[in-house]
Amino acid sequence: MWSYVHLISWIGIVVFTLVAMVIYKKSAKVFTIMQMCNRVLYITVILSGIMMMKYSFSEHVVVSIFKILLGIATIGVVEMLLSYRKKQKPSTLFLWLFIICVIATVSVGFYLSGGRPLF
Repeated sequence: MWSYVHLISWIGIVVFTLVAMVIYKKSAKVFTIMQMCNRVLYITVILSGIMMMKYSFSEHVVVSIFKILLGIATIGVVEMLLSYRKKQKPSTLFLWLFIICVIATVSVGFYLSGGRPLF
């Protein structure tokens, strides 16, 4: 169950981040709402990740720690991306870092699960 909560939360973070990036020029208020929704999803991602740690730590300790660090880095990159966008500074570097971090985190997550959800 926690794997589904974790996966849905990550999908929500990616969708809300991309929507916030696109919609900023049209509505700063909706951008702020998307940013707050992202922050709520961070909490669910962290809590579900803590609940799933017992599954991955039993077999792959080092890879699990690496995935935790990648997840935290991804959350940090999302925050930097949205804050730079809000301040109207160039944010293309953080957009590329966001894409790279998401791909790396998902890849390591699938490696840990062996291609199947962790139950």
